[in-house]
Amino acid sequence: MSSEKLFFSQLKEDRGWYFVEYQPPHPDYRFAMLSVVMIEPAMPPVVAEAMEVELTTWLKRYPVPLMVSAFDANGDLYQMEGVRSSDHLMGYLDAGANKASMFWRTLTDEEIPGEPLANEFLLRVYEGVPFKTSAQTRQTADEEARKLRIGWMIVFAWAVVVPGIWAILEWAGPACLGGMVLFCSLCKAGVKTLQLLGKWKYSPEELKRQEEERRKDHHHYHCERNPDGFMRLKLENFEREERERIQTEAKALKASR
Repeated sequence: MSSEKLFFSQLKEDRGWYFVEYQPPHPDYRFAMLSVVMIEPAMPPVVAEAMEVELTTWLKRYPVPLMVSAFDANGDLYQMEGVRSSDHLMGYLDAGANKASMFWRTLTDEEIPGEPLANEFLLRVYEGVPFKTSAQTRQTADEEARKLRIGWMIVFAWAVVVPGIWAILEWAGPACLGGMVLFCSLCKAGVKTLQLLGKWKYSPEELKRQEEERRKDHHHYHCERNPDGFMRLKLENFEREERERIQTEAKALKASR
């Protein structure tokens, strides 16, 4: 276990007008990370005070150096200019004391006291927090890659192998098979002719697909005519999706209390 890298699960808690997401240290880092996510609008001084309270709270719970950042309802980083000297807060527990030292700036590895975080220490501190080892993570990745390979093989067989076999049968098969192929081709040609003449009734699924294609072409045309407007629309969509994600997480946390 000492040679394995540990990946701990994220912890989330509701605070009413905001919620927090605590991420134990990544194997390559010497500190944990905490996101303070605002559900309701709040002034930077109030947010800064909440960040300081959360830093002390989590350090007492898990005595591991911690970086705290705050985000608004759109997922954007809170700007602390004029309120604090940095947008990020870092801190650690003083050795031999139950008091947090906090700094409104990012600390270098040399400024963080103590040795690199050993697995034995992390397992003791984060007892009860779910985690995966690097071996388990590799196994999961290998399984996902195997599923992708199987899926690709199925697509390849359907798109390449089956048409190839059909072409061979068409070339080398009996005369009746050639007749069947000719009949199918004539049927397709007849259907296409009726479609062009407006005599063919499309199924609801086909009408829906045609309408989707028409809308895509329409949107693509206007996006090319106004690329700046398209970029603004994309940013608005990203912000809306992030707001919805944050609100969904906040509701889920409130419901679980």
